[in-house]
Amino acid sequence: MDNIDKHIYRRDVLDFVTVATEFCRQLEQCEGSERGEFARMLQQLLPMLYLKASMVEEVEEGVGFVEDIVTEDDYEYVRHQMKLIMRDADDYLDVYCEDFRYSDTPVLCTVSESLADCYQSLRNMVEAFRQGHDEAMEVALYDCLMDFSERWGQLLLGALRAVHELLASGTVDEL
Repeated sequence: MDNIDKHIYRRDVLDFVTVATEFCRQLEQCEGSERGEFARMLQQLLPMLYLKASMVEEVEEGVGFVEDIVTEDDYEYVRHQMKLIMRDADDYLDVYCEDFRYSDTPVLCTVSESLADCYQSLRNMVEAFRQGHDEAMEVALYDCLMDFSERWGQLLLGALRAVHELLASGTVDEL
Protein backbone atom coordinates (compact mmCIF):
# COMPACT_ATOMS: atom_id res chain seq x y z
CA MET A 1 0.00 0.00 0.00
CA ASP A 2 1.53 3.32 -1.01
CA ASN A 3 1.26 6.65 0.83
CA ILE A 4 -1.95 7.67 -0.94
CA ASP A 5 -3.68 4.44 0.02
CA LYS A 6 -2.63 4.96 3.61
CA HIS A 7 -4.76 8.05 4.00
CA ILE A 8 -7.55 8.17 1.39
CA TYR A 9 -8.79 4.74 2.47
CA ARG A 10 -8.55 5.30 6.23
CA ARG A 11 -11.71 4.87 8.29
CA ASP A 12 -11.79 8.59 9.29
CA VAL A 13 -11.66 9.67 5.63
CA LEU A 14 -14.26 7.15 4.49
CA ASP A 15 -16.60 8.16 7.32
CA PHE A 16 -16.25 11.82 6.29
CA VAL A 17 -16.88 11.03 2.62
CA THR A 18 -19.92 8.93 3.54
CA VAL A 19 -21.52 11.76 5.56
CA ALA A 20 -20.57 14.31 2.87
CA THR A 21 -22.27 12.11 0.27
CA GLU A 22 -25.45 11.97 2.35
CA PHE A 23 -25.38 15.77 2.85
CA CYS A 24 -25.08 16.32 -0.90
CA ARG A 25 -27.85 13.82 -1.61
CA GLN A 26 -30.20 15.50 0.86
CA LEU A 27 -29.64 18.94 -0.66
CA GLU A 28 -29.95 17.70 -4.23
CA GLN A 29 -33.26 16.01 -3.41
CA CYS A 30 -34.77 18.62 -1.08
CA GLU A 31 -37.20 20.10 -3.61
CA GLY A 32 -40.69 20.23 -2.11
CA SER A 33 -39.59 19.27 1.40
CA GLU A 34 -41.54 20.58 4.37
CA ARG A 35 -39.60 23.16 6.36
CA GLY A 36 -39.86 21.29 9.65
CA GLU A 37 -38.73 18.01 8.15
CA PHE A 38 -35.87 19.72 6.31
CA ALA A 39 -34.76 21.67 9.41
CA ARG A 40 -34.78 18.52 11.56
CA MET A 41 -32.70 16.69 8.96
CA LEU A 42 -30.19 19.57 8.95
CA GLN A 43 -30.12 19.64 12.74
CA GLN A 44 -28.99 16.01 12.73
CA LEU A 45 -26.76 15.98 9.65
CA LEU A 46 -24.81 19.25 10.02
CA PRO A 47 -23.19 18.43 13.39
CA MET A 48 -22.26 14.98 12.09
CA LEU A 49 -20.71 16.51 8.98
CA TYR A 50 -18.71 19.00 11.05
CA LEU A 51 -17.59 16.26 13.43
CA LYS A 52 -16.51 13.89 10.67
CA ALA A 53 -14.57 16.65 8.87
CA SER A 54 -12.83 17.65 12.09
CA MET A 55 -11.91 14.04 12.87
CA VAL A 56 -9.99 13.46 9.66
CA GLU A 57 -6.35 13.19 10.60
CA GLU A 58 -3.96 15.44 8.76
CA VAL A 59 -3.65 14.65 5.07
CA GLU A 60 -0.86 15.62 2.73
CA GLU A 61 -1.41 17.94 -0.18
CA GLY A 62 -1.91 15.97 -3.35
CA VAL A 63 -0.06 16.54 -6.56
CA GLY A 64 -2.17 17.77 -9.44
CA PHE A 65 -5.45 19.52 -10.00
CA VAL A 66 -9.04 18.34 -9.83
CA GLU A 67 -11.67 20.11 -11.90
CA ASP A 68 -14.74 21.33 -10.11
CA ILE A 69 -17.85 19.49 -11.22
CA VAL A 70 -20.43 21.71 -9.51
CA THR A 71 -21.67 24.18 -12.09
CA GLU A 72 -23.24 27.54 -11.36
CA ASP A 73 -26.60 26.00 -12.31
CA ASP A 74 -26.08 23.14 -9.82
CA TYR A 75 -25.19 25.62 -7.08
CA GLU A 76 -28.16 27.88 -7.88
CA TYR A 77 -30.59 24.95 -7.99
CA VAL A 78 -29.57 23.75 -4.53
CA ARG A 79 -29.50 27.29 -3.10
CA HIS A 80 -32.88 28.19 -4.57
CA GLN A 81 -34.59 25.00 -3.35
CA MET A 82 -33.35 25.61 0.19
CA LYS A 83 -34.45 29.25 0.03
CA LEU A 84 -37.96 28.14 -0.98
CA ILE A 85 -38.07 25.68 1.94
CA MET A 86 -36.63 28.02 4.58
CA ARG A 87 -38.73 31.05 3.50
CA ASP A 88 -38.58 33.75 6.20
CA ALA A 89 -36.19 31.65 8.32
CA ASP A 90 -33.48 31.70 5.63
CA ASP A 91 -31.86 34.91 6.92
CA TYR A 92 -29.61 35.03 9.97
CA LEU A 93 -27.15 37.49 11.43
CA ASP A 94 -23.54 36.41 11.78
CA VAL A 95 -20.43 37.95 13.30
CA TYR A 96 -18.15 35.08 12.33
CA CYS A 97 -18.00 35.78 8.61
CA GLU A 98 -15.39 37.52 6.49
CA ASP A 99 -17.55 40.60 5.86
CA PHE A 100 -17.78 41.32 9.61
CA ARG A 101 -14.13 42.42 9.58
CA TYR A 102 -15.26 45.54 7.74
CA SER A 103 -18.33 46.25 9.83
CA ASP A 104 -19.29 46.91 13.42
CA THR A 105 -22.66 45.22 13.05
CA PRO A 106 -23.57 41.61 12.32
CA VAL A 107 -23.76 40.64 8.67
CA LEU A 108 -26.95 39.29 7.12
CA CYS A 109 -26.35 35.75 5.82
CA THR A 110 -28.68 33.05 4.54
CA VAL A 111 -28.91 29.38 5.37
CA SER A 112 -29.42 28.62 1.69
CA GLU A 113 -26.26 30.36 0.49
CA SER A 114 -24.14 29.14 3.41
CA LEU A 115 -25.12 25.53 2.82
CA ALA A 116 -24.85 25.85 -0.96
CA ASP A 117 -21.25 26.97 -0.43
CA CYS A 118 -20.65 23.90 1.77
CA TYR A 119 -22.35 21.75 -0.85
CA GLN A 120 -20.09 23.04 -3.62
CA SER A 121 -16.89 22.09 -1.81
CA LEU A 122 -18.22 18.75 -0.58
CA ARG A 123 -19.84 17.72 -3.86
CA ASN A 124 -16.60 18.33 -5.76
CA MET A 125 -14.78 16.05 -3.32
CA VAL A 126 -17.50 13.39 -3.35
CA GLU A 127 -17.38 13.25 -7.14
CA ALA A 128 -13.61 12.72 -7.11
CA PHE A 129 -14.12 9.78 -4.73
CA ARG A 130 -16.95 8.45 -6.87
CA GLN A 131 -14.67 8.42 -9.93
CA GLY A 132 -12.12 6.41 -7.94
CA HIS A 133 -8.81 7.81 -9.19
CA ASP A 134 -6.47 7.77 -6.18
CA GLU A 135 -4.48 10.88 -7.11
CA ALA A 136 -7.63 12.92 -7.78
CA MET A 137 -9.16 11.67 -4.53
CA GLU A 138 -6.06 12.78 -2.64
CA VAL A 139 -6.14 16.29 -4.16
CA ALA A 140 -9.90 16.65 -3.68
CA LEU A 141 -9.77 15.52 -0.05
CA TYR A 142 -6.97 17.95 0.77
CA ASP A 143 -8.73 20.83 -1.02
CA CYS A 144 -12.03 20.13 0.74
CA LEU A 145 -10.43 19.93 4.18
CA MET A 146 -8.48 23.14 3.59
CA ASP A 147 -11.73 24.81 2.52
CA PHE A 148 -13.38 23.40 5.67
CA SER A 149 -10.69 24.97 7.81
CA GLU A 150 -10.75 28.30 6.00
CA ARG A 151 -14.38 28.74 4.99
CA TRP A 152 -17.14 26.18 4.93
CA GLY A 153 -16.75 25.04 8.54
CA GLN A 154 -17.83 28.51 9.72
CA LEU A 155 -20.61 28.64 7.13
CA LEU A 156 -21.96 25.30 8.34
CA LEU A 157 -21.91 26.47 11.96
CA GLY A 158 -23.71 29.71 11.09
CA ALA A 159 -26.42 27.81 9.24
CA LEU A 160 -26.70 25.34 12.12
CA ARG A 161 -27.24 28.19 14.59
CA ALA A 162 -30.06 29.50 12.38
CA VAL A 163 -31.64 26.04 12.08
CA HIS A 164 -31.38 25.58 15.85
CA GLU A 165 -33.09 28.94 16.42
CA LEU A 166 -35.89 28.01 14.02
CA LEU A 167 -36.51 24.65 15.69
CA ALA A 168 -36.17 26.04 19.24
CA SER A 169 -38.59 28.88 18.51
CA GLY A 170 -41.48 26.50 17.89
CA THR A 171 -42.37 28.35 14.67
CA VAL A 172 -40.81 25.84 12.29
CA ASP A 173 -44.08 24.73 10.74
CA GLU A 174 -45.68 28.17 10.50
CA LEU A 175 -46.19 29.68 7.06
